[in-house]
Amino acid sequence: MGNEKLKKVAKALQGKTAKIVNYSLFELGRNALHKVQDMLRTVVQAACESTSVEVEAELSGGPSADDIRFHLDGKVKLAAVVGMMRDRLRWMIRILVRKFGNCLFDTAIDCTDEMYYGELDNPYVVGTKPQAGTSYAHKYLTMSIVMSGCRYFLFSFPIFERGNLLYYLNKAILFSRELGIRIRYLFVDREFETTDILAFLKDEKILFVMPKDHDSKFNRLVAEVKAFPAVFNGWQTQNKDGETVETDLIVLEKMVQRKDGTVEKQHHGFFTNLPRKFYEEDPEKIAELYRKRWGIETSHRCEDEFRIKSTSKNGIVRYLYFLIGVLVYNLWVYLNLQLCVDVENFRIQVKKDVMKHVLRVIFDESRLW
Repeated sequence: MGNEKLKKVAKALQGKTAKIVNYSLFELGRNALHKVQDMLRTVVQAACESTSVEVEAELSGGPSADDIRFHLDGKVKLAAVVGMMRDRLRWMIRILVRKFGNCLFDTAIDCTDEMYYGELDNPYVVGTKPQAGTSYAHKYLTMSIVMSGCRYFLFSFPIFERGNLLYYLNKAILFSRELGIRIRYLFVDREFETTDILAFLKDEKILFVMPKDHDSKFNRLVAEVKAFPAVFNGWQTQNKDGETVETDLIVLEKMVQRKDGTVEKQHHGFFTNLPRKFYEEDPEKIAELYRKRWGIETSHRCEDEFRIKSTSKNGIVRYLYFLIGVLVYNLWVYLNLQLCVDVENFRIQVKKDVMKHVLRVIFDESRLW
């Protein structure tokens, strides 16, 4: 990267990073030794370096890790973190709308885990799929805008009750509308396959695509199908109270070659309420459309590079750390958008290491935020 472009990178990042640092997350007394922004600066620095607040406090020369932990544990409230997310995302969304010329976006809903190894009497911890020696995690529902070349974080909220996904999905939809985002297509993971959620999406007139779980009912259906692709209009899903909802189910067949050279048939089902004329001539279009969502897993891995390492048991603090990590990730996407001329063929130009280096220089040179 040339010097001129590097200067543009630094100029673009400095003011936007300051917007995150300068948020009034909580109140301090008049005689407090440090300011809220001093503590948030250390937290943001930890996200930039993908390290812990303790390590960054040692290096930065600002508030001590003990001071930061004391104030965050005792004073940060859930509503304040949500307020920070709302406030810091507004200007980012305005940039997206200006860059793409509209506020109609494809979006994806997902859940992401931060695996947990502590005591299980923590109200912020829920059960999840076993991974890395544990089956418990701090879990977050996330909503992202799906763009060509990357994903853009839009919403997150900690999941405190594993079985109440409709509540969290509704919060994400309301939040996106509050920010002025209109959803063109919503891509939803298979773990959201419940009658209540399918009914909610249908009632809200949100066009969606959701994979069908490969349960016994689906396997029996596949066994009876004589030719693929197969379309089942008005497929009924029923909950334990006997309530039903109708959606369309598209079942596709794919031939996959195994490592040993043999070929096996795989079947994939998708729920959707898209107009039938969209896919009636080519049902494979539903799978092609849903492939847009796959990159969200990659974006989570990119977000991990801005993830603050922590052993805190405080779920609100962990949520704050998670949020700041994805806000810094958004800065990286924003920076690349600023340097992009052709948004239709948007690709990442500035690597994460370059942005981290520039942010390191900004933090070292400026204590005036």
